[in-house]
Amino acid sequence: MDLSGNNALLDSELVAFFASRTPPEQAWQLARDWAHKIALTDKVVISGFHSPLEREVYRILDSHRRPVVVALGRAIYRKIPPLFHAAYNDRRLLFVSLRNHSRPSLSNSQIRNWAAADFAEEVVFAPFPPSSALSTLHHTLRLGTTKIVVLE
Repeated sequence: MDLSGNNALLDSELVAFFASRTPPEQAWQLARDWAHKIALTDKVVISGFHSPLEREVYRILDSHRRPVVVALGRAIYRKIPPLFHAAYNDRRLLFVSLRNHSRPSLSNSQIRNWAAADFAEEVVFAPFPPSSALSTLHHTLRLGTTKIVVLE
């Protein structure tokens, strides 16, 4: 595992957030509302912040100046993407990479999602279609002891 940023964030109460690349329409407002609420707590969100809806949640958290953990399905960035500059420079961000591959893939994204869920004390899903790759993660996590929330 490779880390870059504020490693102390891993000691926080982590909440994983997942959203499909093709969420149903109602997922957008539910996720925005959730992001504004979680931003008022001491919890730290861990996510890939890869799908458009996950990026929207990141922007909301960043506007509240909340720390986040970005789980990568690839190697650590050599150059920090502009989206993450301010938070990284303010030590409000930690990148976690479990793979040395430089390009994302379905396999790497699944590893990223499982790792993010494993780090978290609670896992939150925006509504997703049954065909989503998140279905397997959601179903499997429901069988364990991690607190699972699907926004409704």
